[in-house]
Amino acid sequence: MVVKCAALLPHPPIIVEQIGGHELKKANKTVEGFKKTVSQLADYQNELDLVIFVTPHGPVFRSTASLIIKKTLAGDFSEFGHSKIKFSEKSDIEFAEKLIARAREKQLSLQPLRTKDLNNYGIDQELDHGIMVPLHYFKKFDIKLPILPLSIGFISYQELYKIGQEIAKTADKLDYKIAVIASGDLSHRLKKGAPAGFNSEAHIFDERLIQYFKEQNFKSILNFDSELVKKAGECGLRPIVTMLGALDGLNVKTSVNSYEGPFGVGYGTVFIDVK
Repeated sequence: MVVKCAALLPHPPIIVEQIGGHELKKANKTVEGFKKTVSQLADYQNELDLVIFVTPHGPVFRSTASLIIKKTLAGDFSEFGHSKIKFSEKSDIEFAEKLIARAREKQLSLQPLRTKDLNNYGIDQELDHGIMVPLHYFKKFDIKLPILPLSIGFISYQELYKIGQEIAKTADKLDYKIAVIASGDLSHRLKKGAPAGFNSEAHIFDERLIQYFKEQNFKSILNFDSELVKKAGECGLRPIVTMLGALDGLNVKTSVNSYEGPFGVGYGTVFIDVK
């Protein structure tokens, strides 16, 4: 199999020790779930050539998903008051260009963002917190692999799924072994005072999604009740759908390692082993 494993990882900066401080203990389930999930990924490190992150917090466009193409990807947590926490990661231009070409052939909306494009859009960091929070935990387990940052677009779930399929086909064509990480938080409306306000039904979205993962009921994830999705105010479903596209047709085993919503936002950690 070219896709060796996949995962859902949340991205609250508060679970980075220097940022969270004493608040970190309120998200202890997430921290432990994160560690378990990344440790499972680390078991595959010697078999992998590349980790692909699907993030909702990079350069997000209404009409297209996007892929940053640079040899080295940099970012820091200056947005959260910690500019000294920095990342500089190797990427893989060959894989990126091949994926862009395949998407173009299939008329899928996947926009390349090279240095010139990043400058034109005023994007000064290639890595966003949707990628850097997981990378913080990668470092704890000494995971050192090239990464590719793919940002969702507000295109259809069906098209995102097809882009995921092309990720797997590109890996097959290049004979790469890859991991695909969906970076995403769940409902942002679990409590009064939550980032996106409160909705009394938002918790249902999280409960159903976690249950679907436990049951490996991916069809239901792909056909989620659209009204419930709106009520949840989530940011994880599109990355998840893209990840599931990369897993299309594969025999998998899913482990839900944690779920909680201590600050009004749902955090779920899930590892998917490809058999």
